[in-house]
Amino acid sequence: MASKNLSPILFLWALFQCCLALTTGALVRISLKKVTTSVPQSSISRNLVETPRGAKVFLGKLHDSNEGIVYLKNYMNSQYYGEIGIGSPPQKFAVIFDTQVSNLWIPSSECKHSIACQVHSKYNSSKSRTYSKIGTPVKFIYGTTTTISGILTQDHVEIGDLIVNDQVFIEAVEEENPMLAQVKFDGVLGLGFQEATTGNATPIWQRMAEQGLIREKVFSIWFNRNPEGDPGGEIVFGGVDPKHFKGKHAYVPVTQKGTWLIEIGEFFIGNRSSGYCSEDCPAYVDSGSPLISAPTVVVTEINYAIGAKGVDSMECKEIVSQYGEKIWDLLESGVKSDEVCSQLGLCSINGAQLLRNELTIESRTLASSADAQFCNTCRMIVTWIQNQKRKKSSKSQVLSYVNELCRSFPSAQGDAEVECEHIPHMPNLTFT
Repeated sequence: MASKNLSPILFLWALFQCCLALTTGALVRISLKKVTTSVPQSSISRNLVETPRGAKVFLGKLHDSNEGIVYLKNYMNSQYYGEIGIGSPPQKFAVIFDTQVSNLWIPSSECKHSIACQVHSKYNSSKSRTYSKIGTPVKFIYGTTTTISGILTQDHVEIGDLIVNDQVFIEAVEEENPMLAQVKFDGVLGLGFQEATTGNATPIWQRMAEQGLIREKVFSIWFNRNPEGDPGGEIVFGGVDPKHFKGKHAYVPVTQKGTWLIEIGEFFIGNRSSGYCSEDCPAYVDSGSPLISAPTVVVTEINYAIGAKGVDSMECKEIVSQYGEKIWDLLESGVKSDEVCSQLGLCSINGAQLLRNELTIESRTLASSADAQFCNTCRMIVTWIQNQKRKKSSKSQVLSYVNELCRSFPSAQGDAEVECEHIPHMPNLTFT
């Protein structure tokens, strides 16, 4: 039977249909190509109803012009990329549009030793009459493992039918991750904020606004969910395309300056409350990631609900067998959930953390990796038991359910498999 890989990464949320408020002229439409790829590659290509009082609705009209819109290509539901031009005459590049990045970067003709540069289009400054040398060396991390080294350069950038004059971008002279050779895009056009730029370069959407190229301080992204559909999607600068949505847009405030970080509330698996994020959880809106991802404690329960084939966790089964009833009794007696595992000796006192902290910071260092694994697993079990207790389930029902969850852990690579023919019958995930 056909199976589909499910791979959690952290807590990054993919954009499927969104409208993000930004800064003024015409619409810029860029088509996207959608490209499917393997899980390791997808990890490289980085992942509501009412309008609040006082929020302005930015709905640009398309009229008869395609300025402001870039159509996207879809590569196997994993990479969505569109074409831009840099220089005069324009040199063409395929880029992904990533809200978790603020810079525009593309390979340089001076990148001679990185495998990825050899298989992608490279910018040659000597062939552009509008090139201006800056030359400041820069280095940054793209995603979690890819180091990009390069220099700052200034040139005109063509997006749709618009020309952004004197845009500062990064010419990558070294791309250390060889996996970049397998992706379909040449570089990345960042949709992040000025605060997060490398080299203090102004993001390209802000330059559009400053130069009066767009009518509204808005960009919107549409991803075509039909894997056979053409185009794979589009990104619109200066408004939204009304043919891609119905009803009203929902507006969610960002919670941290300089990032697309929002708060989400409760989410439901089918019609059942998951019990997580009742006090809100942070979530990144990430147009560069094809995945909706979450911590293992959440993913494991989702895997179980949709029948995904994970792996048996021996640590989980051992803790449920030896400490399950004690965990129940401690919670019943009023012990705080983040203190249970330390009272059982499975976590150091300083190692205990709340689930909310797990979404934003790394686990504290414990005595050994084995101790850390038992501590983290214990904390997950406490969370599961506590959530089930709120539903008034009996002790035996709860421990039986948690023991089943021990069989639905993602693999060490974060993978689980589900039969594709079961997808239409799986419960929906609903976020509030």
